[in-house]
Amino acid sequence: MFFKKNEPVKQVEFSEELLELFIEQVQKPYMKFTSDRKLTMYLKIKSNQEILDECKDHLDNFFQLQRELYFQINNTMGNVLFACCALIADALHNFTDHILNLDFESLRAELPKFWFLKAMLLKYIDNNFEHHKEYDLVKNKFYKL
Repeated sequence: MFFKKNEPVKQVEFSEELLELFIEQVQKPYMKFTSDRKLTMYLKIKSNQEILDECKDHLDNFFQLQRELYFQINNTMGNVLFACCALIADALHNFTDHILNLDFESLRAELPKFWFLKAMLLKYIDNNFEHHKEYDLVKNKFYKL
């Protein structure tokens, strides 16, 4: 990534309202998440390779999401998107260790929490960003996670 020296830094406005809604609608439910039995059983029938491939895809998609949003978003959504990405990073932070250690049981335990977070984020985006001009861009990027 290259930065141009004499180019002014763009300021992003802070949206306290969107951030408070994010905390209520996404962060708090995510922190209280407990997996259900059906999801656990669904993951048990998946092969280790399927679990591994899916986790790798989520990581790759997350890094791509961050990179693309960084260069394309410059408005009041910036602080909220940063919070969204930070929470996603929290959900994915153990994936790499589990992948390196081939710890498939831990990956199976982490995936439902990530899926729940993704669903909450998409719902939050639908409920709160629809009037922003970048709604489609943001929705599509988070959907690919």
